[in-house]
Amino acid sequence: MSSYSEYIGTDNAIRYAKLGLFYAKKTNNNEQIVLAYTNLGISYEIKSDYPHALESFYNALQISEKTNDLKTITALYNNIGLIYIDLKNYKQGLIFYNKALKLSYQTKKERNISLLLNNIGDVYLQKNEYKKALIYFYKALIINKKNEAVTGIGINLTNIGICYINIKNYEKGIEMLNKSISAYNDNSNLYNTYNHYELGRAYYLMSKDNKYSNDKKIYLNKSISLLEDVLKKFIKYNSLKDIQDTYYYLAEGNKDKGNFKKSSNFFEQYAKIKDSIFSEESEKKMANLDFQREIDLKDKQIEIQTLRIYSDSRKVYFLIAVAAAVATLLGLFLFLYISKRSNNELLKEKNTLISNINLQKDKFYSIVAHDLRGPFNGFLGLTELMAEDIDEMSNEEIKFAATNMRSSAKNLFNLLENLLEWTRMEQNLVPFEPKEYPLESTILDSILTLHDIAEKKEISIKTQIPNTLSVLADKNMFQAIIRNTVLNAIKFTPKKGTIDIHAIETPADITITVKDTGIGMNQDLIDDLFKIDTKNNRIGTENEPSTGLGLILCKEFIEKHKGRIWVESEEGKGSAFHFSFPKKQYS
Repeated sequence: MSSYSEYIGTDNAIRYAKLGLFYAKKTNNNEQIVLAYTNLGISYEIKSDYPHALESFYNALQISEKTNDLKTITALYNNIGLIYIDLKNYKQGLIFYNKALKLSYQTKKERNISLLLNNIGDVYLQKNEYKKALIYFYKALIINKKNEAVTGIGINLTNIGICYINIKNYEKGIEMLNKSISAYNDNSNLYNTYNHYELGRAYYLMSKDNKYSNDKKIYLNKSISLLEDVLKKFIKYNSLKDIQDTYYYLAEGNKDKGNFKKSSNFFEQYAKIKDSIFSEESEKKMANLDFQREIDLKDKQIEIQTLRIYSDSRKVYFLIAVAAAVATLLGLFLFLYISKRSNNELLKEKNTLISNINLQKDKFYSIVAHDLRGPFNGFLGLTELMAEDIDEMSNEEIKFAATNMRSSAKNLFNLLENLLEWTRMEQNLVPFEPKEYPLESTILDSILTLHDIAEKKEISIKTQIPNTLSVLADKNMFQAIIRNTVLNAIKFTPKKGTIDIHAIETPADITITVKDTGIGMNQDLIDDLFKIDTKNNRIGTENEPSTGLGLILCKEFIEKHKGRIWVESEEGKGSAFHFSFPKKQYS
């Protein structure tokens, strides 16, 4: 629209836009009405008739906000912001730029985001707030580099260069301007003409800086050379403000170089254009003075209204605060009441749980006492027999009695050892130091003492453990688990049976299985297997005694490792005990 308005003239553009608006309203076509108002606003803006431009844009915005046309709303916010910036009303301009930027982020339009970031940076550049300006220019540059937008990259680099020059970091400024020139890769480009102008300005300022006094002539010659070339291009484009600025620096540069005649000519040209521009700007300022007063008046009215709202709001907030305080107190009392009830219920539950645990332990101790009594009775009977009749007993009878006494003593020792270990476990007296160990050798070490027992029943123990596997466990506990599980399998496996030990690895854990060809179990036995208050002491296939305490101890040890144990079994078809150990460290 901008270039079309300039081509046919702003007056004609305004006339055609009004005609389009008339027909759009006649057909009640909101989309065309918004387009006509927008074109009208752009035409007025080119003509510098800002009051009518803003009126047109606001009319378009009002309709677009009702239809929620985010794309058009964003463009209108940007156009309105541009006008306020031209009027030097930076505060209002930034409000509309930021509104447009927020919408662009919502709609994820990166091209709009980079453009608006650059526009906001330009406002701070005009306000001489160079550090703030740099933040926005760099943000825009990142987006434009991502999207390989050459023009956007060039503009951002130019603006960044100008900021650095204005804060007297000339080397960095020149570096950025040269990067911008390389980005366009076209010296005839108008954007590069501005880059060369800024380079000329930078070299002139460096020639005036004492820091670069040794190279003053070099920088002065570079500045004049660049600016003379730039002047020709600005004259070609008839860019009066740029021509004026170039004349100024050429006049100053030639004066410093001692070319006073040239300097005087450049100053004359500079003064003529300055008077022309001043006259034109004065007319614009006069034309927009009433409008600016109207805006200022509205701003004051808004401020007064805001103060009234603020005063009323404070009263409302006070009432809300009082209500909130009362509600908080009521909520606190309710919370305390509910907490007390909840704590009482929890206390009852804990007492019930403790009572149940104590009952379970009492029952468990009675079972253990019963199991201890049997071996002791046998042991005492044999010792009594030997004490009274040893003189009359044959060697075979003495050997038989001694063998049975040894068996009873071993059973008593194993039972007492398991009971002691379980008690220490319950009291957290068992040290727990998990480390990584090779799985195969650790299992083989664990069952080394069990081979003699297995051989007596002609049971073969087979292991299928990959030598690459390792287990993260407390070694003593782990070996106790393996020993107890394999010993349990030996007890309940008939002669000439087999016991298989194998392991599988998953990303989360290692699962070890001890599988036998023994007598197996029904579901009731499986369900009671790990309960301390249930009597599980079945007799083995060769009348081996069993208390069930060893498996309970296994479960405690495995759960200490954050693992789990489970059983698969069927009567007459053997049992398989599975237990898993996590690979990660224990907390």
